[in-house]
Amino acid sequence: MRLKSFHAKSMSEAMRQVRDTLGEDAIIVSSKEEKSGWVKITAAVEQMNAAAEQEDSFDAETNIEIITEVLLKHRVPAETSDRILSAAITLPAKDPHKMLAAALEKTFSFTEISFKKPLVLVGPPGAGKTLMTAKLAARLALDGKTKPTVITTDIARAGGVEQLSAFLDILEIPLLQAENAKELKVLLAKAKPHAPVVIDTGGLNPFDPQEMKFLAKLLHTGEMQSALVLPAGIDAEESAEMALTFEILGVKMLIPTRLDFVRRLGGILSAAERANLSFTEASHTPQVVDGILTLVPDVLADLLIPRSQKKR
Repeated sequence: MRLKSFHAKSMSEAMRQVRDTLGEDAIIVSSKEEKSGWVKITAAVEQMNAAAEQEDSFDAETNIEIITEVLLKHRVPAETSDRILSAAITLPAKDPHKMLAAALEKTFSFTEISFKKPLVLVGPPGAGKTLMTAKLAARLALDGKTKPTVITTDIARAGGVEQLSAFLDILEIPLLQAENAKELKVLLAKAKPHAPVVIDTGGLNPFDPQEMKFLAKLLHTGEMQSALVLPAGIDAEESAEMALTFEILGVKMLIPTRLDFVRRLGGILSAAERANLSFTEASHTPQVVDGILTLVPDVLADLLIPRSQKKR
C-alpha cells in the first residue's frame, strides 16, 4: 500500500491532486487545515492484482477509516496521526483494535519501572504526582517485598506533605522531606540498599527557567530515573511543549493521569511522540490501592477505541 501527503490551497484542489496521483481508488487517511490556510490530505492506495485479495483490502480500508476516525476524535495532531497510520497501513488486515495496538507498538516505546534506581516524579502543578507517589508506594508495600523509601521535595505547597503523609501512614511508611538537592542527596545516602525509592516533587512551571534549574539540580543529585506525570485531556500542543522541556532535563518516561474521566487522549500521544518518552504506568482511578494501570499497546488501544467502534 502506498501512502502520500498532498498540500493545496483548498480541499477541492487537494482532492484533485489525490485523484490525479493515486487514482479514484485512493483512501483518504487524514485531512487537516493548517494555520497558513492550506489543506493537507494524507491518502493511500493499494495495487491489487489478485481477486482473492479484494476482501482483505476492503477490511484494511475499513479498519484504517475506523482508526482515522478514532485519532480525529481524540484530537491527535496530524504529525502523530500520520506516524500511527503509516505503521497501521503496513500491517495485516486484522480487526481495528488489533491493528491499532500493533501500530502503537511500532510508533511508541513502552517500558516497565524497575526501581533499580530511585524514581523521581516530575511535572506541572496539579498533574497528580503526589497521588501517583502514594499509589506506587502502596503497590510496592503490598508486593510483600522491602518497603519503599518515600521522599518529597514538595514541602512549600500548603497541604502537600500532609496529603502524602496521610496515605503513607496507613501503610506504615515514613515520609522523608528534602527542601533542596543537598538534603535529597543526604536522604538518598541513608536509604536502605536495594530498597525502592520514590521521590515526589513540587509542581513546576516548565516554561520558567529558574524553576526548571531547581529541578535540574534535583535530578543530578545522583543516579536516578525520572518520569513526567502529565494529565490527559489537555491541549496536544501544550502537552508536547511541556514534555519537550522535561525531556531536555533527561526525563525518559511518561505517566498519564486522569484517564478515568477524560475523553481526549491526543495530548498524551503528542507528548510521548514529540519528546520520545516511553509509556509506562498510568492513573485511571482516585483509589490508592490497585490504582495503577500499566500501559502496553493493547491497553492503550483499549483506551482509544470505544467498544462500540470495535464491533463495527
